[in-house]
Amino acid sequence: MSLVLRRVLTRAGRPAGAVRLPRKRAPWSRPGNGLLIVAAVLGTAWGAVDDLISGAEYHVLRPSGPGGCTAVVRETSFLVSGSGEAYAVGRTGWALGESGSWAVDDGYRPVEAGTYELDWGRDGGLLRISGTSTDPVLHGGLADIDCWW
Repeated sequence: MSLVLRRVLTRAGRPAGAVRLPRKRAPWSRPGNGLLIVAAVLGTAWGAVDDLISGAEYHVLRPSGPGGCTAVVRETSFLVSGSGEAYAVGRTGWALGESGSWAVDDGYRPVEAGTYELDWGRDGGLLRISGTSTDPVLHGGLADIDCWW
């Protein structure tokens, strides 16, 4: 994302159809590049630390759906509670937001344990998360997996 923003900012100062000649950099160019690099590094570090603290595990669910749409699940467990989020990942490899989430009792990880169902239809999929009698799903448990992009 930082590289895309850098490219956009670089082109923003250039008139349309201009010949590319060597020129002096704009005064905001260096601080702007530095800010983009710092933002990328901090964002990556924040995500990594969050995954380490929460003990996150990722699962790619098979089979894939229509058009290569894939369901990816992130499960976490901390002390006596567990949670999870499902994401729809298209052919680009990007998930553009959470498709659904759930919370479970006693740090149970339903996808890891195999207590889920993923059904694909013509327009996407439906992920149903279920717990056990001793580790129920407290809220959530349904995710609409839709790769519309």
